[in-house]
Amino acid sequence: MQVDPHRWWARTQFGEAVRLRVYRKIAAMLANGLPLLKILDDLWERASRHGRKPNEPLAIILADCRRAVQNGRFLGDGLEGWIPSTERMIVLAGEQSGRLEATLQVLTGVVKSRQEIKRVIVGGLAYPMAILAMLLAYLYVFGVTVVPQFARMVDPHKWHGAARSLYLMSQLVQQWMLPVVAGLLLALAAVVLSMPRWCGNVRVALDRHVPYSLYRLQVGSGFLMAFSALQFAGITVEKSLQRLSGQAAPWLRERLDGALLGVKSGLNCGEALRNAGYGFPSPEVVDDLCVYAEYKGFAEALRILADEWLAEGVQTVSAQMKVLNALSVVTLALVIAWLVTGFFGIQQEIASMTRGAH
Repeated sequence: MQVDPHRWWARTQFGEAVRLRVYRKIAAMLANGLPLLKILDDLWERASRHGRKPNEPLAIILADCRRAVQNGRFLGDGLEGWIPSTERMIVLAGEQSGRLEATLQVLTGVVKSRQEIKRVIVGGLAYPMAILAMLLAYLYVFGVTVVPQFARMVDPHKWHGAARSLYLMSQLVQQWMLPVVAGLLLALAAVVLSMPRWCGNVRVALDRHVPYSLYRLQVGSGFLMAFSALQFAGITVEKSLQRLSGQAAPWLRERLDGALLGVKSGLNCGEALRNAGYGFPSPEVVDDLCVYAEYKGFAEALRILADEWLAEGVQTVSAQMKVLNALSVVTLALVIAWLVTGFFGIQQEIASMTRGAH
């Protein structure tokens, strides 16, 4: 099947920041009494420069939305394939309940929470990863270029101390660096791929520790915001969990299906999550849900709870990233000091052998 390059490009450009602006504009225009089709017409006119540039990324997406609404379907139907399935499900729930404006306003919180946790994690990992790349580059240059040149001048088997350690490092780098780096990259890929897929008791234990705890925080805050949005849209707890489970990856589905069993047996949302035994989203949040689920205003309490938990999580992740940054700086300083000491040690070995030759 041939891929339309304009539609492919539009999909790459419809990121979280662009989606936020679209959701806010539609919500604001709905609040002023404009019908949805009129809103989509106006937005398409602006995005396509009054029809002169219909292949602009946002114009292509809005054209799909406008076509769906013109044909009597929902806005969420027009957004199929353009936005994540969870966001689309929330939009559809808002339309079906007749509360699209309020639902879109809540949905902006879902997108912003995802943005915030990504920003903290990516921003925190960028510096240590850059230092790791620098360390590998230093080791490669010394191991493959610098040390072998000196080894050709003087027999390295007679070196001592730091000089000897540099020679051993050089041998390891030449023989094992590429396999080790490839192995680390494969291990990293395996961890990333396992995050949404790996289920079972071992995973429950690992969810308490980095990096799986970061994934639990990200997905858990997104779940709470999405759950809150569905509650605002008037969807029952059981149907909300069913819809979220239907769109979820295996790891999250396992936890939501466990909660669903409890809800179907008559437990409230918090008690059902506790009975499931996964500690999801976190034991503290589950305790709070056990209380809030019994009273009115559950949807608003969910939203506030999600915001607070995300803020606490961001602080925790930020603190962990600061420790990681400090450790990476110390490691870089120690490696550089070792390389410099070893370099001077090699020079001393060469000088002593030269004096011995005379």
